[in-house]
Amino acid sequence: METTLHTKKQMILGAILLGLLLFLLYFLISKIWNAFISVNPQLGAGLLAASATIIVSLISVLVSKHLERRSVILAHLREKKIPTYEKIINFIFSLTFAQKLDKKQPTDKEMIKFMAEITQELVIWGSDEMLEAFYKFRKASIQNTEPHAQNPVEILFVVEDLLLAIRKDLGHRNKNIGRGKVLGLFVNDLPEFNKI
Repeated sequence: METTLHTKKQMILGAILLGLLLFLLYFLISKIWNAFISVNPQLGAGLLAASATIIVSLISVLVSKHLERRSVILAHLREKKIPTYEKIINFIFSLTFAQKLDKKQPTDKEMIKFMAEITQELVIWGSDEMLEAFYKFRKASIQNTEPHAQNPVEILFVVEDLLLAIRKDLGHRNKNIGRGKVLGLFVNDLPEFNKI
């Protein structure tokens, strides 16, 4: 009961303040308008042109500063994301090519350590889409253990979705990159998988 009374008081106060603000805005605009119509028409036209120039200049400066600030933030975020995404890609390729390159596969302990570290970095630096793609990758990786093994093609496409999310988060459009094109860069028999 006390909360609803408090909320009603806040709503009434907000309505009063909004009414006062609108009244002051109306009063200010009417005073400015009266000043303009009482001035000599030639002088009024000059004042109007000068005011328009100042307002347009001010708006363009504010918009450009906002866009500049936004691009600086995006560039800073991209700098932080690149090492994280490189680690993910290196991990995926170490799993994929270890046997072909006569290198040892990462141990379970190394994989757990990697997942813990990279998850922490992604929570801080990854975009929403990237977090979603990594979640699906992690879930598919867990489900691919021996007792619960999935169709390997599904896992490959989850990896491809992760790689495409990385590319998109770094600014690539991924335009005209259809299903299987990224995988086809490192999976030789992908056309056979697409038939399954």
